[in-house]
Amino acid sequence: GRLDGTTVRPDVAIIYDYDSLWAMRIQPGYPGADYQRAIGNYYNALFRAGVNADMIRPDADFSAYRLVLAPHLYLLADDVAARLDAYVKSGGVLLADCRTGVKDRDNLCHARTLPGRLSAALGIEIPEYEAIPDECSYPVKGSGALAGEYTAVKYADWIVPRGADALAACDVWHLKKYAAVTRNAYGKGAGWYSGVVAKESAFYDALVAAALKDAGVKALVTPPEGVEVSVREGKGRRLLFIVNHTDREQTVRVPAGRTDVLTGRKTGGELRLGRY
Repeated sequence: GRLDGTTVRPDVAIIYDYDSLWAMRIQPGYPGADYQRAIGNYYNALFRAGVNADMIRPDADFSAYRLVLAPHLYLLADDVAARLDAYVKSGGVLLADCRTGVKDRDNLCHARTLPGRLSAALGIEIPEYEAIPDECSYPVKGSGALAGEYTAVKYADWIVPRGADALAACDVWHLKKYAAVTRNAYGKGAGWYSGVVAKESAFYDALVAAALKDAGVKALVTPPEGVEVSVREGKGRRLLFIVNHTDREQTVRVPAGRTDVLTGRKTGGELRLGRY
């Protein structure tokens, strides 16, 4: 959108694919599978991090972004896979997750080991996967950037690293030798993969934060819960919008010495926002 000659120019994009949405409605793959909810896990983590993201089609130009997220990209045409591979190889950071690359352009299963044409960029193979019944869950132990304990629900990939580093695993007897989250250095870029649906938003916060750091994307402002941050730029200027969506007053750390366009005063290190 445009506002007085300014526009949002994010460094991050999420692939939104209607074919994958429709195909998952036809054949969900696990109980409660929902394409939009899967995207929401990552979009909400970016929102909480104060980072804008574009929603793009699979045929968009990936090179315009430092980080591209492809949650549940269930239908993966060969040409899209080739462009994602080239994007990572040339320096981009890709974050994909479970149910990616299952079907071809015609909604037929690929005759390949998952994740198919993305195996090289992600540095993994997935020989098996499972749906997790609603009455069950698996503990997940993370390390490094994902240090902590989480819970896998609904679904788990059995990931075999083929060059990728394992950053998490499901702590159950039959999955201990497999990875749950991986990072792969590929060409000038990196491919991240999550093979679980996590119960905790903290999992997605940690995963997105690690991918953002990998891509060199920094938020201008890290907002408190319920506060929206958006940056618009154009005509040689940048405008920072901060919106309080909560019913309580919020204090936000902001760059000092900038003009508050509502009051005309210079900002200090903090800004107090009234309710809503």
